[in-house]
Amino acid sequence: MDQGERPKFRNVEPRSRQERLANNDKEMLEKLRLEHRRGGAYRYDNPGNIIQPPEDSAAFISEGERFGTNAAQEEYENRRRRILEREEYFERKREANHQRETARWHKVDLEGQWEDEHLAELKEGPVPTRNKSSVRYNFITLQYEDSYEGEALKYQDDIVKRNAALRAGKINHMRMAETRTDYDVITGLPKPKVRVPVPELGPEPVAPEKVEREKPEAYRVDMQYGVGDAAVRETHEKEDWKFGGRGGNTWGR
Repeated sequence: MDQGERPKFRNVEPRSRQERLANNDKEMLEKLRLEHRRGGAYRYDNPGNIIQPPEDSAAFISEGERFGTNAAQEEYENRRRRILEREEYFERKREANHQRETARWHKVDLEGQWEDEHLAELKEGPVPTRNKSSVRYNFITLQYEDSYEGEALKYQDDIVKRNAALRAGKINHMRMAETRTDYDVITGLPKPKVRVPVPELGPEPVAPEKVEREKPEAYRVDMQYGVGDAAVRETHEKEDWKFGGRGGNTWGR
C-alpha cells in the first residue's frame, strides 16, 4: 500500500430492528433468504402486509383516523345514547303499565258482571232458609201454604189423621166386643153408640216440573292475563335510572 493512498472501509448499512428479529424467526428468515437468492432459480414477489387493506379499498383507514381525536364529540354521543336508552326504558314501562291497568279494569268489569248475575240468580231462586220456618204453614193462621210443599204437608197430615181414626175405631170395637156391659169398665162412662168417623183421603198432589235455570259462568282469575299468545304479562325492570343503572346517574346530564 502506498503511503499516499488512504485505506478503504467496507460500509455496511445497519439492520433495522425488524430485520434483526427476522433472523430469529424461521419463517421470516426463509423469506429473507428467498428474496436475496441469486441465479434466477426462484422468483420472489413480496406480498406486503396481507392483513392491511390497500389504500384504494373501502376498508382502508389511516393510522391517524383509527383513533378518536374528538373527545367532546364522543362524550356527546355517549350522553345522547344514555338519554335514548332512558326514554326507551320509560316507554316500555309506560306500555307495561297501560297493559296491566287495562287487564285490571277488565277484571273489575268481569267481577261486576258476575256479581250482577249472582244477585239476579238469588232473586229468582228460592228464599234462603235462614229465619224461615221448616214447615209449610203459617203458625199464626195455621193455614197451609199455597204451594206444592204446602199441599204435600196437608196430604201427609190427612194420612196421619185417617190412621188415627182407624186405630181409634178398632180400639172401640175391641172394647165393645170384650164385655157385654153398656158402659166402659175403665172410665165408667157409657159406651158410645156411634162409630168413630174416618175422614176421606184426598188425591195426592202432583209435583211441578223442574225448570233448569242457566247458571252464571264461574269467574276465572287467569282471565286477567288474557288467553294464549295475547296474554299480558307484567315486566320487572332491574335498571334504576334514578340511582345509576347503566351509565351512572344521568339525570343531570
